[in-house]
Amino acid sequence: MFYPNCNIDDGASSLDEALTMLKIAVDNGVTTQVLTPHIHMGRFNNTKQQLEQAFIQFKEEVDKENIQIKLLLGAELRIGPEIMTMVSSNQIPWLGEYQDQKTFLLEFPRNDIPYGSDNLVRWVLSNKYLPIIVHPERNSTFMNHPEKLQVFIDLGCPIQITSCSLTGKFGSDVQHFAEQLLIDEKVSAIASDCHNLKGRKPDILVGFEHAKALIGEQQASTLVNLIPNSLIHNNKFQ
Repeated sequence: MFYPNCNIDDGASSLDEALTMLKIAVDNGVTTQVLTPHIHMGRFNNTKQQLEQAFIQFKEEVDKENIQIKLLLGAELRIGPEIMTMVSSNQIPWLGEYQDQKTFLLEFPRNDIPYGSDNLVRWVLSNKYLPIIVHPERNSTFMNHPEKLQVFIDLGCPIQITSCSLTGKFGSDVQHFAEQLLIDEKVSAIASDCHNLKGRKPDILVGFEHAKALIGEQQASTLVNLIPNSLIHNNKFQ
């Protein structure tokens, strides 16, 4: 979400802010940053072609600044029936490839789980796309009914939690749920999910440190390095 065009989504509002965020990420030890703007029909009506064009333009700006970080493009898709059309027409900015399945980030609403979501995920999986469920710890239905999240875990969907969920940024209930998911070994990845400099700046290091205290350094490193690297393997911009 580091694009110079602030109309893309709710990420950085200027090029300067975006570049500063990248520099903070580098200071956090990040060597590869995946840019994941929203595709949310009715709110952020982005297309694969628009995002790829914006990505190329932004990368040119980063190269001018000589920021030593590798950039990749993905997207965070809000769950909805239009995903079926996007899959069929190859309009998903896929994150990478894992075990012969193209990967992408799938976001649920903050409070509910749309009816038929499990059937949609089954259909997506049958077409060799692997949705990574992002920040489920911030969904109140998942939080209050963890068995509903387990449905998607059992289907084979990796779970990605947000770094600052572990530090209490979204409240104690979210923090406790994120911690429990970690302890129960249900998390596949930890991501910064950064948006801006004010309240959602890059912070993967503090999330890593918090995870390390809960599950140990080796497992925490696996969740911020090894598994994410596997999920973004064969990204077209590599």
